[in-house]
Amino acid sequence: MSLNRREFLQALAIASAGGMSLQSNFASAQTTAQKFYDLPKFGNVHFLHFTDCHAQLLPIYFREPNVNLGIGAQEGKTPHLVGEYFLKANDITAGTRDAHAFTYLDYVTAAQNYGKMGGFVHMETLIKQIKASRPGALLLDGGDTWQGS
Repeated sequence: MSLNRREFLQALAIASAGGMSLQSNFASAQTTAQKFYDLPKFGNVHFLHFTDCHAQLLPIYFREPNVNLGIGAQEGKTPHLVGEYFLKANDITAGTRDAHAFTYLDYVTAAQNYGKMGGFVHMETLIKQIKASRPGALLLDGGDTWQGS
């Protein structure tokens, strides 16, 4: 099923009239995102490093794959573990931000909590936020910016 723009706006208006709100999820996502990168400071030298962004210019709803085939000696080993197997192998608690970052589990709930991710605008905001609390931090780009998606 696909909707054209007019049908989408009509559905949105009906949902809004019925009491559904986009604001609460958006506000929750903003609050969660602020806490997500609230990192403790230690030491007196700060490096910010990113790599392999693969030119993801616009933010997207992100979901790790639920299958990653390992063949031969790689079967059942990281990085070919997904979901609960990945969490168990890496001692990550389900429902945490690390579980959200590394697995597809609870995708719908995580998307509501964290909103869209990625994109250069998000990266710019994150870099500004971290540099504001760490004056003089050095920003390093590991490359692979324009290859891939």
